[in-house]
Amino acid sequence: MRFLEDFVRIVADPQNGPRSVTNDAQGVIDRIAADIGGLGMRRVFYRDSAGRFDELRVEAGEFKGFAPCTDHQQEAFTSWSQGSALSEGWG
Repeated sequence: MRFLEDFVRIVADPQNGPRSVTNDAQGVIDRIAADIGGLGMRRVFYRDSAGRFDELRVEAGEFKGFAPCTDHQQEAFTSWSQGSALSEGWG
């Protein structure tokens, strides 16, 4: 799993991984928190296999559900991910 920015975490659904971000949301949160020493106030967003960005809502390290990104967020995340590892299809 790779990250785009320190204040916002963006992950991509694996193209051929065993579990998607959607199906393993708590596991994704746990791995990110372990990798960076906790989420703190950081927000976690992901790009699904259809290319849409959404948020994994987290409270005190626990996954609380999904939240849709606004049109502006969709545009910003798409722009930020151009030329990054996200646009190269890694998960």
